[in-house]
Amino acid sequence: SAHHVRAMKAMLVAMASERVPGDIRVDELNQPMQLWPETKFALLRRYEGRGLVGEKYLLHNVGVAAMVLAEAEFDREGAQVVGVAVEQHNLRPGESTSVFVIRRGADR
Repeated sequence: SAHHVRAMKAMLVAMASERVPGDIRVDELNQPMQLWPETKFALLRRYEGRGLVGEKYLLHNVGVAAMVLAEAEFDREGAQVVGVAVEQHNLRPGESTSVFVIRRGADR
């Protein structure tokens, strides 16, 4: 529905710009997570509101080879993911990018 698409866009804009509307709660987490060898991956923040949960991650390529990223790699089975955005799809060794995951919230 159009309302759902607008809510997803608003969530992504809030996560990417860090200008968060008052009806979205933000938790600072900075929680390291295991992803792939040759990476450092951390859940920085969780955003909740408008029937959605947004997660902002930082992915750092600590390997010696370039990485090519695709949004589908961040869709967790059973997690009700409705959208993923990767800021930079190509990471050379030492580079980092933000990864945004949006899923249905508990109140939907």
